[in-house]
Amino acid sequence: MSNLIQRLLLFFLGVPAVLALVVFLPQLNHAAAVFIIVVFSGGCAFELAHLFKARGIPAKPPLFVALGSLIPLGAYAGGLLGNASFLSGACSGLLLVAGALLLAFFARFAFVREASIHEAIPGASALAFSALYPGFFGSIIVLIASEPRYATESLISFCLLAFSSDSFAWLVGVTLGKHRGISAVSPNKSLEGFAAGMLAPAGMVFACAAVFPEAIRAAWWELLVLGLVVGAALIVGDLFESAIKRSAGTKDSGSAVPGRGGFLDSFDSLLFAAPFYYGLSLLFGFFR
Repeated sequence: MSNLIQRLLLFFLGVPAVLALVVFLPQLNHAAAVFIIVVFSGGCAFELAHLFKARGIPAKPPLFVALGSLIPLGAYAGGLLGNASFLSGACSGLLLVAGALLLAFFARFAFVREASIHEAIPGASALAFSALYPGFFGSIIVLIASEPRYATESLISFCLLAFSSDSFAWLVGVTLGKHRGISAVSPNKSLEGFAAGMLAPAGMVFACAAVFPEAIRAAWWELLVLGLVVGAALIVGDLFESAIKRSAGTKDSGSAVPGRGGFLDSFDSLLFAAPFYYGLSLLFGFFR
């Protein structure tokens, strides 16, 4: 089966499946969606460890998976168990789990053998990077999925913004892309595709506001800012992951997702966009 057919099947079957999961299984602060997020975040961390190893940087996949999956899980558990608001509980859980994991994993560098002292900087840096990306960024998606009042609308809107950017960037790039080589890390992508990938979320956010008028109450300029900023973050996230793969000398981060490559190939843009989406949503008072 060609990559194009796999990609189209993933879009026409996978996107409705994700949206159905969010709509029909909202129990326990969208536990089903959070499970998928945690699995993908852990998968991203696993692939990231192998990319580091390809560059000769010491990286142990089990430790990376722990950071990538347990930190988002800590945010979810903190939100469920917290006595105050969900946000404060989730932040507490995130910080406690992240702090405990980093302390446990970094402590080994304090007692490393002399022959391995030279590995302290690259090894600790790789672990810290995995805690941030995908660990912390994945936790932000958990926060989006667990909004106390309009969680379903918030998560659907975030997914639609991300899907629209990826789909229009690919479609316009394939059909109308002429000015290529804009970025050295992904020379086949075109300026036209980049523009479509950034503008599509700006249009989609207005559609989401029309569909969810009770959840998204905002001025037009706030919607426009959210769409453009998220669109830019999605593009940068995709290019950033391409830079990591090129640095490691590989085309795909893995092969777990047909038509897309690996977990990181499928989740990279969402990880970058989530902090901007959630931060601006809080700043502008969306979903409240």
